[in-house]
Amino acid sequence: MSSTDASGSTFGLSDRSVNEFAEHTAVACLIGIAWYNALELIVLCFATFKRYGGCYFWCLLIASFSIIPFGLGYLLIIYDIYSNLFPVAMELIAWVGMVTGQSLVLWSRLHLVVHSPRVLRACLAMIIIDAILFHIPAAVLELGSHSNKSELFTSAFNIFERIQLVAFSLQEAVLSAIYSWEAVRLLNLRPRGHYRGTLVQLLVVNLAMILMDAAIIGVQYSGLFDIHVTLKALAYSIKLKLEYAILGKLVHFTEMSGSTDSAPTDLSDFVDLSFHQRQQQPADSDSQARICDTPNFNLNERARVTSKQSFNDPRISDKLATPSSSDEIA
Repeated sequence: MSSTDASGSTFGLSDRSVNEFAEHTAVACLIGIAWYNALELIVLCFATFKRYGGCYFWCLLIASFSIIPFGLGYLLIIYDIYSNLFPVAMELIAWVGMVTGQSLVLWSRLHLVVHSPRVLRACLAMIIIDAILFHIPAAVLELGSHSNKSELFTSAFNIFERIQLVAFSLQEAVLSAIYSWEAVRLLNLRPRGHYRGTLVQLLVVNLAMILMDAAIIGVQYSGLFDIHVTLKALAYSIKLKLEYAILGKLVHFTEMSGSTDSAPTDLSDFVDLSFHQRQQQPADSDSQARICDTPNFNLNERARVTSKQSFNDPRISDKLATPSSSDEIA
């Protein structure tokens, strides 16, 4: 081997080691940020909601918590800490909670703006069918690709991984599109231009979610699987944080909406309304005090004026002195 070949081979090895170190560093950074967002989301779940119940609360909590074992499982796989199927099974279970949980979060918030039972049932059926069609085969293929006969499953897993990624991204895009369409229609019922800023925020948030799905698909098709799975954890944590960016305002608009053809929505399932009630309570109590005090004051004034007139007017004094028929009967 010549010196040139030797130097070239040495450079190739060092270049691969540098690339591997950079990839592992990026994986650790992405997972660390995703875990931080997940812990913050769990705290926000318990701090934002008035009661710990409802489909939206549990879906948001499960989707937020699933980010932690999802990232942990892939860290154990990428850094080759455990060679058995335990980290694979852990990240697969967490993957179902994170991806389908995010879709159920999007479906649950549709109840704020969509009041058609047919549309809600159709969206829920789409989520259930996609979960059966894509979660189960992908889990089987991934478990097989990490087994002793991985050569039988690896090629099929690489193909189906891209298929299910596009399918779940399209599912979330459909749910976001329905949500945006109905929210725009709801805001258009309000005075024109009054909620233009909130409308722009709503569209930007949903567009950002779609762009994050497109970025994940692009990284997956570029062959960077480790970056793809860790970027997915980060993207889903950001998606869940964006839920809080627009949810409170839309709950307020739903509460203030004057549409009578829509079914009533229990807004306490979506946000803690006690803060708004505490803000409105002093004004309401003051107004009620003024309303209640004023008639009493007027009645007392009338009583004093009547009593004064009764002593000055002889006709009133005679009437007061004469017993009534009811008194006589008594």
